[in-house]
Amino acid sequence: MQKWAGSELLRPANDLLHSSRTKDEILKFEFGERYGPHRHQIQIRPHCLNCIFPVILPPHSVSMAKRTRSEAVSGDLAISTNPSPKRARPDEAGGTDALSLLLENADGLLGCIRALKSEQLERAGKSFGTEDLKATTKETLSSLSRKLIPALKALGGQPTEEAKAEVEVDLNSSLQIPSHVAVTKWTVADLGNSCPPIPQILDPALERAALTHPGKVKHRTDPNYERLEWIGDAYLEVIATSLIYQTFPTLEPGKCAQYREMLIRNRTLSQFSRQYGLDKRANFPEEFDLEGRLSRTTASGAKREKAQGDIFESYVGALILSDPKDGIRRASAWLKALWGPILDRHIRQEEHRVPVTTKEAITYKTQLEAAIGTKGVKIEYRDLPSVGRKDRDTNLPLVTVGCVLNGWGETDKQLGFGSALGKKEAGQNAAKMALENKKLIKRYSEKKAAFTAARLAQVAAEGSLDQQTS
Repeated sequence: MQKWAGSELLRPANDLLHSSRTKDEILKFEFGERYGPHRHQIQIRPHCLNCIFPVILPPHSVSMAKRTRSEAVSGDLAISTNPSPKRARPDEAGGTDALSLLLENADGLLGCIRALKSEQLERAGKSFGTEDLKATTKETLSSLSRKLIPALKALGGQPTEEAKAEVEVDLNSSLQIPSHVAVTKWTVADLGNSCPPIPQILDPALERAALTHPGKVKHRTDPNYERLEWIGDAYLEVIATSLIYQTFPTLEPGKCAQYREMLIRNRTLSQFSRQYGLDKRANFPEEFDLEGRLSRTTASGAKREKAQGDIFESYVGALILSDPKDGIRRASAWLKALWGPILDRHIRQEEHRVPVTTKEAITYKTQLEAAIGTKGVKIEYRDLPSVGRKDRDTNLPLVTVGCVLNGWGETDKQLGFGSALGKKEAGQNAAKMALENKKLIKRYSEKKAAFTAARLAQVAAEGSLDQQTS
């Protein structure tokens, strides 16, 4: 997927919808029209049918002329552009420009060669250096060298120093975002105890940036891991979400989010960084002192853990961006193997899960209501203190809910309680505990049956009395 261009943001939607565009191009247009690459410079303009039409104003390049209401309704845009002159990239010198430069200076180069040949014949059998050349020949050769050597390097495919410098400067603007790839679900066969080998970043400049803390660069614009961490974080979330969504097809969204948090939280990612030695390879400020000498470090443990997690995210971002063709597939396969042991128990349970029956599909709350509930009998779910209990997988605080009965001669009778990361699941667990108390449920069910029978008998008697009266 390529970056947005101003012309794409201002094209009518119909042109896109009625053309043979790929999904990536349609997505790029849709998001571009809404946000664009300069979100902080969006100005909202009126458009036909009371729609909101964002117009992007890149600095020093596009200015918006005033429009009448009729122009706004028609959708015509008056734009004056003052583009800055395009600077030729070093690799473009390898084409027509390099050949033209050689042809323009061919006569001078041939003249120098003739002069050198003449002097060599005069000094037959003697060695000579640049000090033996005539001043005019030396000066001409020096001038031609400065002009032609960069062009010859470009023709030979060797990057010039200017090209190398520009690669560093354009590190963030010239990268291509890889296209989406399919991620397959986890199976028990994918699970293993060994740590998968870490894939290599194909671009050395990206690798240096991914392992450089912002505090170790002279200027904020110098390559560091901040932007790579940002995009790496997004890729981690997308890949984790896709894996969980496909592996656990019946899992509630809230539980899916909890599983994803287990995979992408700082504690997990910082552990991966240490596992692969990224914290040792990274260029951190002295305050972090990641060698573990706590007496000398000024960074807190949480800050150090965050920095180590950031390094892992930036490494993933650099890994994907350095390989536009195959980066996402390589990263997804690696992360799938790396994350598998974290969700090992849940993956195994899912693979061996027996399909639920119709009765099991009914929630525990509904089953409990059907078993002992009736008119005048209330089953309530109330919050209870959790006493600092935490989930063993996510280490997040648990919510505890109690199932309380009012009816059948009971007042605020607690039938059971349940704990979970969410109140809804905790309530279901409380109802499940109540249903598991077979003796108690049988007693209230018998009371309900007796009440129902008495009620039916009363209705039948009232019906018979009505018939006799009539």
